Amino acid sequence: MRILVLAVLVFFWGCDSGGSGTSEDKRSFYMGFTPWPYAATIEAISDVYGFINFEGDLVAHHFQQGLPYTESNILNIDGYSAANIRSEIDGRISSTDSGKVIYLAIDSLNASRNGLIDQWDGSGSNRPRTAPWDSRNFDSTEVITAYVEFSIAVIERFRNSYGRLPEYFNYGTEVSELMINSSADFTKFIFFAQNVYAALKAQYPSVKFMVSLALKDPGSSAMSTVAAGFDQIKNYVDVVGISVYPYAFFTHVEKGNPDNLPSDWISQIKTIAPGKPYAVTETGWIAENLSIPAYSLNVTSDGAAQARFAEKLFEECNELGAEFIVWFTSYDYDTLWTDTLGSDSLSKIWKDTGFISETFDERPGLATWRAWMSFARKE
Repeated sequence: MRILVLAVLVFFWGCDSGGSGTSEDKRSFYMGFTPWPYAATIEAISDVYGFINFEGDLVAHHFQQGLPYTESNILNIDGYSAANIRSEIDGRISSTDSGKVIYLAIDSLNASRNGLIDQWDGSGSNRPRTAPWDSRNFDSTEVITAYVEFSIAVIERFRNSYGRLPEYFNYGTEVSELMINSSADFTKFIFFAQNVYAALKAQYPSVKFMVSLALKDPGSSAMSTVAAGFDQIKNYVDVVGISVYPYAFFTHVEKGNPDNLPSDWISQIKTIAPGKPYAVTETGWIAENLSIPAYSLNVTSDGAAQARFAEKLFEECNELGAEFIVWFTSYDYDTLWTDTLGSDSLSKIWKDTGFISETFDERPGLATWRAWMSFARKE
């Protein structure tokens, strides 16, 4: 659901616990954030990496910019003509503390989640695919080869520079939206998934390969479609990712109050993807009121509600045996939204989901997060 443009950042690469815990004070999941910054500045990037390296045991690196289709040798990052791609990858690795678990996602779906990913080249990211790539789709051998080779190149960059392989790799971020929006393209994605999984799993048998599903109202027709779709790719998935923002994408009453969440708001994944391990690849909760007329969104919330959601999330994910949780943004990004993203309606959905407010104050949810981080992880 969260589709935000990352190209603006490429230039810059160069006490009350608040949590009830569990009876054993242990958690099943790693905890971490993405490095999404609060402003398009070196200072903001540095602040965010400092925070996420200190506050979590996992770092999520999600590449949404496209594939470098036009590079003559996709496996050789050092030989890329596009310096912006090299700097984006290397900047992330060098900013991540050693020893952190890595969740790596390389998008194969475009920003609208209704077709194949766009092009990333020296002129920028998320650019229209040029010929002959503009006529190819998920079931193209050339596309599959390009995706696999870029994935290997990035994975090897992590291994050689960071010193270890990513533990998790997502090749189909929010593929649920493709199931819902374009059944014809999803049929082609099944072939893509089969071949990408086979190639990457053979190369990296220890890495857990994933797709993620964006949850909506439990029992809805959309979730029935997703369950049927996942059944067709289940053999090519080691861990199922969950993307969930109920305050925006569910329809129950007073949805800014986490006490009103449907009882199976997250456990519905057991029906959609039975028998699979799970992980929350993306989540968050607003700590301020949200009004977006373009989407008919008018949600009331505050920092206390955010903390209650975090507690519910951790408790229910622990019961689910989730492998990790990624809270999307650590800081509110009002400055980025105003100065760089054009105050657009879409990115406003997540603008106030940070545990650090736009005035750099800690919110109550951060104490909840820290309480659960202090629990030993179940092995």
